[in-house]
Amino acid sequence: MNSPFANIFLAIQQRIQNNVTGINYIDQDLGQLKNDRNTTRPNISFPCVLIDFEDFNFEDIAENAQTANATIVLRLGLAPFSNSSQVTPTGYIASAISYYDLEWSLHKAIQGWSPIDDTGYMMRTEVATQKRNDTIRVREIRYSLAFEDYSTANNIQRVSEPVHISPQIQLPL
Repeated sequence: MNSPFANIFLAIQQRIQNNVTGINYIDQDLGQLKNDRNTTRPNISFPCVLIDFEDFNFEDIAENAQTANATIVLRLGLAPFSNSSQVTPTGYIASAISYYDLEWSLHKAIQGWSPIDDTGYMMRTEVATQKRNDTIRVREIRYSLAFEDYSTANNIQRVSEPVHISPQIQLPL
């Protein structure tokens, strides 16, 4: 792959698959968890992580090269297990809130990690719970990532002018 976006996606997908036990489905976020009353349960396996490149801001640095500052969103989708109220038996509560441990494992696998050569490190910037009208729980974990893109930089070759030294030049002592 030539695209840094494709390579970053594939690296994140592989990192999660190799380092986070319990995730059953990892893909691009194409709206699979869209909160719509008219749809049935999404056709994905839970727990899942959907990866989205939400924002990329670019700034010119020199000769057609740019810096990129990105927001990458990992959506952790979970089907509810059971109630977690104070009257629920302890064993069920532990299962009901186990997604906190899953989210923590996901974060530890991604935080401070560089997905491909020549990028910065992924740094968490925000976590939020999606407000939904169904029983699926979605946690959005946002990371920032920066890198420099030289793929379209001008290919300028500078050849220095030869310097001719004349014996008539006297240097001061």
